Amino acid sequence: MMFRRMAASRAALLCALSLTAPSALAQSVPTPVYNIGSAVREADEARRAPPPSAAAAPVLPQLAEPRLTLSGKDRLFVKSFVVDDCPSEDDAALREIVAPHEGRKLTLAQIYAVADQITAYYRAKGYLLAKAYVPAQDARKGALRIKLLPGRYGSVMVKNNSLVDDEILQDFVEQPRNASPIIRKEALERAMLLVSDLHGAATPRIVVSPGRAQGESDLVFDVPEENRVTGYLFGDNVGSPYTGRDRLNGGVSVNSPLGIGDRLTASGIVSEQANLANARVAYSLPIGPDGLRAEIGAYRTTYALTGVYDALDATGRAEAVTATLTYAALRQRDESVYVWSNFTYKWLNDKIAGQTIAGRRLALGAVGVNYDTLGDLFSLPFVTSSSLSFTGGSVEFPDPTQYRNNIRGAHTAGDYYRVNLSVNATLAIDENVSFSTTLRAQKALNRNLDSSEQMGVAGSYGVRSFDQGLAGDSGFVVTPELKYALPIIERYRHSIGVFTDIGAAWLEDGSYTVSQRSYTQIAAVGAGYSATYEYSDKRFLLLKAEVAHSYGGNHGAAAYDRHTKGLVQIGFTF
Repeated sequence: MMFRRMAASRAALLCALSLTAPSALAQSVPTPVYNIGSAVREADEARRAPPPSAAAAPVLPQLAEPRLTLSGKDRLFVKSFVVDDCPSEDDAALREIVAPHEGRKLTLAQIYAVADQITAYYRAKGYLLAKAYVPAQDARKGALRIKLLPGRYGSVMVKNNSLVDDEILQDFVEQPRNASPIIRKEALERAMLLVSDLHGAATPRIVVSPGRAQGESDLVFDVPEENRVTGYLFGDNVGSPYTGRDRLNGGVSVNSPLGIGDRLTASGIVSEQANLANARVAYSLPIGPDGLRAEIGAYRTTYALTGVYDALDATGRAEAVTATLTYAALRQRDESVYVWSNFTYKWLNDKIAGQTIAGRRLALGAVGVNYDTLGDLFSLPFVTSSSLSFTGGSVEFPDPTQYRNNIRGAHTAGDYYRVNLSVNATLAIDENVSFSTTLRAQKALNRNLDSSEQMGVAGSYGVRSFDQGLAGDSGFVVTPELKYALPIIERYRHSIGVFTDIGAAWLEDGSYTVSQRSYTQIAAVGAGYSATYEYSDKRFLLLKAEVAHSYGGNHGAAAYDRHTKGLVQIGFTF
């Protein structure tokens, strides 16, 4: 009798739900606020691996030039200076350097000081090994020649201790010489950083020695090894209440398995009782030695709702394949620009009582640019990382009935477009205090979006006192945070901080639902403690504990508001 009543109840629910949009289910039954799109977003956020240990900054070679110091009182009258082999566009700048010393009697030390100023000028312009010197000459008529050696490449070799093959590295380090025979700072630094971007190789060191010809320098790139296998494993309590708060999240990467700077990665997330499960595999490799990289990947995500929705037998599955191209248009220590494009194809399916209510396919393409800087603001160290992207795609419902239900409801079927922006900026006020601000924003351009394409504004990467799931077609989250670094205890580094999260989500057309307002704004204030312990070289134990409290009202988001919420993440990298 009990089973017949449950079956009848589920049949009634399914009949009611089939007449509604997937994201706005019948008002006569509990409306699930979580579907396969929510699960995809949660898995994407959880898959954000812990930040890797900072790569060593490139140390560019410098030649220590001996200064000529002569005793005695000998002086030479210099009517004018002539600088040989300098580019014509530098004539005005060189005239400013030499003019104050013309028409005077100078010692040899003073003459060489003028040459040193010219050397410094060209090295500041990026001629890394440029040298101005005074050759032997007859200067009795008063015109003194200074010869410029701009610093030319001799041989370029690799001393390889990495996992990447010698031939691959040689192609990378040859790039600056192929571009110009002159040793330029920007080109050399770019080559060093592109080598460090290869999986299985670390930032190279450069050894300089005199070349065979005058003005040439031989360079040897000493490339250290990186670990063959790296990964992470974390546990947290920030999952959705409908699929399980406690989660386990891990990933492992095999670096340079083919010896070309490639990487094979597998990652996954599972919540308690496996009510949320995600698995992803990806493979990336460099395409040529000039900063172009490709990645292909695939993932599967499944969910099953529990708690208040347990009677619905609500489940879902998503599968996707994706391909990405990234090009380092500018790669310098203090400024980098990456342009990228991505194509993704997704299959999404939501079920109630074993019957599909929203099976759809999404095809989308995106283009974007990432911009990273390392500099100063108000004479204080300042680091930024930002991204701007445009996405266009289409949503298709193969089943005619489900398509008609969608058109009558959320109306996400068809072509759609959105723009995304993210900015992260950190200012080091002193050696212990830093202030950072993070902004994420999305704007839908023409219609309501599928739930997998919406922007989440709650949870561990949003307003932290609210549960994951609250999302909108457009939205933003901004988080200012002040941190104080506590005293280091051997290899144990830790800090405390205070923050506020402010977020908002809105629907392009919210007339189809009563479960969420067209515009929802939420906020929280909180404090946190984070710590890392380097238990082995470049391997860390990590802990993050935060408490967040809502303020300003929930504006229709009461189902997500926990008022005061504690968040804990603990794990390790290897």
